[in-house]
Amino acid sequence: MPVTSQHRPRSHTASALTLAGLLLAVSHPAHAQSFIGRGAPRVLAVPDAERAGRPTTAVRAEAEPASPPVAPPLPQRPFPALSSSLRLSGEESGLQWPVYLTEAQSREQVRLRIGYLAAISVVPDASFLTAKVNGVAVGRSEIKAPGAIRIIEFDIPGDLLKPGYNALEIAGVQRHRVDCSLDATYELWTQIDPAWTGLVSVSGAAMANSLRDLPAIAPDARGIVPIRIVLRNRPGFATFERLIGLVQRLALAGRFSQVSVEFAGETQGSAGLEIHVADDAGTGGPGRQPLTFEPPQGDRAARIILAGDTPAEIEAASRIVSGITTREPMGSPHGLQALARMRGVPAQGRETLPFSAFGIENREFAGRLFRTGFDLTLPTDFVPADYDKIALTLAGGYAAGLELGAQIIVDVNGRNVASAPLANAGGELFRDETIALPLSRWRPGRNKVEVRALLPAPSDRACEGGSTKNRFLLLDRSTLAVPQLARAIRLPDLAATLGGGLPKVSPGQRPRLVVPAPDRESMAAAATLAVQMALSAEKPIDFELTNDRALEGRTPTVVVGPARALDPAILRTTGLDPDQIRQIWQGRAATAPLSEPGRRFAVMDGASLDRLRNDRPPACALPAAGPRPAGAVGRSRTDSATGRRERDVLAEWNGATASQDRLSDQVATMSARLAAAARESWAATKAWAEDQVREPEIEIGSQASLIVGQGLPGRDPNGLLTVFTAPSAATLQASAICLTTPSIWNRIEGRVATLDANDGALTNHTAKQARFVESGPVSLENLRLVVAGWFSTNPSMFTLIMFAAAISLGLSTSAMLRGLGRANPGTAAPARSDEGGIPR
Repeated sequence: MPVTSQHRPRSHTASALTLAGLLLAVSHPAHAQSFIGRGAPRVLAVPDAERAGRPTTAVRAEAEPASPPVAPPLPQRPFPALSSSLRLSGEESGLQWPVYLTEAQSREQVRLRIGYLAAISVVPDASFLTAKVNGVAVGRSEIKAPGAIRIIEFDIPGDLLKPGYNALEIAGVQRHRVDCSLDATYELWTQIDPAWTGLVSVSGAAMANSLRDLPAIAPDARGIVPIRIVLRNRPGFATFERLIGLVQRLALAGRFSQVSVEFAGETQGSAGLEIHVADDAGTGGPGRQPLTFEPPQGDRAARIILAGDTPAEIEAASRIVSGITTREPMGSPHGLQALARMRGVPAQGRETLPFSAFGIENREFAGRLFRTGFDLTLPTDFVPADYDKIALTLAGGYAAGLELGAQIIVDVNGRNVASAPLANAGGELFRDETIALPLSRWRPGRNKVEVRALLPAPSDRACEGGSTKNRFLLLDRSTLAVPQLARAIRLPDLAATLGGGLPKVSPGQRPRLVVPAPDRESMAAAATLAVQMALSAEKPIDFELTNDRALEGRTPTVVVGPARALDPAILRTTGLDPDQIRQIWQGRAATAPLSEPGRRFAVMDGASLDRLRNDRPPACALPAAGPRPAGAVGRSRTDSATGRRERDVLAEWNGATASQDRLSDQVATMSARLAAAARESWAATKAWAEDQVREPEIEIGSQASLIVGQGLPGRDPNGLLTVFTAPSAATLQASAICLTTPSIWNRIEGRVATLDANDGALTNHTAKQARFVESGPVSLENLRLVVAGWFSTNPSMFTLIMFAAAISLGLSTSAMLRGLGRANPGTAAPARSDEGGIPR
């Protein structure tokens, strides 16, 4: 049933809900609650109180018509943003979050709340959501929310939660209502709503009591930790530099997955963290502390109060925060494993990783489409090319009776890479089924690998026998073998530089952060991007902040600003056409500022239900923009094409009217034609050679709200230029928040990327030619791999070099063998003798 209204929960709702639960507990000891309905979610069912792992049976409790709908309070501890979608797809899938709790929070009576929307094709009787905490199931509920957001809650036993990181998991088993075919499994999905998913406690203990509890800072309803810098005056660039460095260290100390930075004049909301910068007129004496931490209270977020706004005072506060960053994380074993896997399992090369290292356990599967996946993080200076392969060795088996077409498919970063048929009609157990994955399909930084097994059977046509018989087995002793990797920074490549490799481009030099129009929105966008780059690098990046000298070229530079504030030469350096961008974004430069970026987006209206159905990232939303061109705009070549046609017509007339009477004229004409043919052949050959190295022109789509471009005009890596631009400052800020969503940020690659921040659609344009910068000690083995990688990405140049080498070999061989088999004129012929042997 559609949801038509939205109600913001108020503080008195929690007490009303608690009282209702106590009254119901007299007859039924409540273990879980379910809410579904029109407007804000309403209490409609109280499942039976059974312990972890058992299904919950619903006892219907219809609300009285005269009573207003009761809205549950928002989760006091939303979950952080993940690097994957919040959609449970297919017949079996799951999501896992590492959530940090203080010692006081771990002793509380806490409930796990889950808000979700399901596809209409999911049958409730055979589809379930299972909640787990630190590997222990705490409850199960049927999936039945095809037309509205449904909210369920489960009690968490007090002995399960530990101080520090805890692993919270939501697993889904889904079956189709009417169709048992393989294709029908793609229609099964359950979308988790982050605004209504998290931990709820009655007492509401403080999230963080000191700087050591920074990981307990609550994100907002989108999973983002907003850090608001409250300024009393307008500081200089040196102060802004130190503030950005401080926020980077806070994000690293808190191990946040996504951060949005805002510059505000007043406090806003209870989520995230506030940094209050005192001015020279503030209170305090010579002995004041560089920073003071204030825990959150009520609707006010946690605060860090700086003693002053001078660079030295902010630097002293940063040193205090850096000391916390070096602490080892604590928590349950499952929580620490979930935290480690949240950034992907690292691999440096020459190593073999078992599936157990990725958290994949032995698993039997009775459905039609088996899915599992993991994230592998490769070095930022990894060279992706076809000089070797990663070996995926699977151990497991499949049942007899599968149809033709049963196979294993491996996807890397959303692209099909390899497959292996399951062709034995009698089934098979395999221990070393090796699938080669070319290194050219991987990228520096984080890579997402998905293993699918297509398991159609004849019984699927009539839905006979259900899905009780196991069809596939995967063992955790399956392995992934990573060979030796070529190590060099590839430029231009957004994946390498934004993924943490920017400091390696020019070691020992400070990269420059240029904001040509340093207004509130542009500075917030620049700070948000700088913090995300530091999170990817897992260390602070000491940017030099300025508003000019973007093209100086003495150090790698990052430019952040709306298109109207950028010098056209900056865009041309990255291969972008300023006229094209101006034409595409015409009418969008005056976009009104968004409402408070950190506020909870609307989740209970029809538009937000559409966003959940379409699996749009919660951090990606833009206001309605002005009129846009109907399609992409390319460069115009009308003048040059017209000139060529005119020259061709003149040449034809000149040839037609030329005198052909005399023989000398005919010879001259023939010579001219041969010369013209030779010139045309040379020009065609030259044009072909230039096309092999020329970067193709990029057509920017009309829906793009952010463009990220990178260029290297010369051979000096210090000239590397990276540009983030949008139609307006407000759109730039909103698009930066969307771009830094982990599921989007980890997919950026190539030399240009465009983003539609309304739905999170990202388009990458790879570089045709790249330069390699040494990132470590020089070795012949690494040089061999880099050269082999360069040849594999430039096959035309490799062909030309081999052709030239063959011609050179032929010419040199001919020159060496030219004198063999001929008599030497300087040598006398041997004398002839008669029959007696006496010389004549």
